[in-house]
Amino acid sequence: MKKILFVLVAGLFALTACQKAEVAPTVYSVDEVFEQGEALVGDTILVEGNCLHLCKHGGKKAFLQSSEEGEFIRANAVEFESFAGECINNKVRVRGVLRAIEVPVEQPAVEEEHHHEGEEACGVCSTVKKFYIDAIEYEIITE
Repeated sequence: MKKILFVLVAGLFALTACQKAEVAPTVYSVDEVFEQGEALVGDTILVEGNCLHLCKHGGKKAFLQSSEEGEFIRANAVEFESFAGECINNKVRVRGVLRAIEVPVEQPAVEEEHHHEGEEACGVCSTVKKFYIDAIEYEIITE
């Protein structure tokens, strides 16, 4: 009986000792997504940033601001109806799948001089990758 009890206790100890501790998921800032985005495309991530604007057509899109003026990540409400109006000017954490899209960038007239003699200037010579999130859930962070 003592041997059976010893084996059971040892087995229980082994099972609990082998369980991994929960690791908190990484929360990326908008700037970190711009820096590491290529490696994160297609992954479900957490992004936190100040909500600068909500789409006025039902709040289906939230725009999270980076520290660079004019840079933002758009979060599309996919798994829920819409973002709440309270998100605006508050810190918001969004969980979702990171996506990327190539957006054409218009070059100034000076850049057009790089075209060959007689070749018509195209007005668009390059693209930039923009990131967006297909949002699964979100929360307004209050501090």
